[in-house]
Amino acid sequence: MGKPRFRPAQVVQNPRDFGRSSDAVAVRVEGWGEGEMAWAWYQHRVALAVRAELKARRIQLGVLAAGVNEDEAWLERKLRGQAPADLGEMFEWALRLGVNILPLVQDRTDLLPKVE
Repeated sequence: MGKPRFRPAQVVQNPRDFGRSSDAVAVRVEGWGEGEMAWAWYQHRVALAVRAELKARRIQLGVLAAGVNEDEAWLERKLRGQAPADLGEMFEWALRLGVNILPLVQDRTDLLPKVE
């Protein structure tokens, strides 16, 4: 039996908070290793920054999607954590919007969420 599909939003207690709330509560996901936890948590943090930057600059999501050659619906799914975004995609968002959307990583505590 294969591993279930990786859904980054599972890293937060309320999946609706993924990429939308900086107060999202992180939870441990059974079967995920530290790499998957870090990936999902970083994607959440990038999604928060992308949404904030779009709002601050009054840019519609569709404009960003077109700029990175992504279907708007798929980009929305990635920002909601319903689909994984790889590091290359997150870098494309950062290059389009400004590198300040990338969360700072100085040590492992910046990558792994504090789980309840």
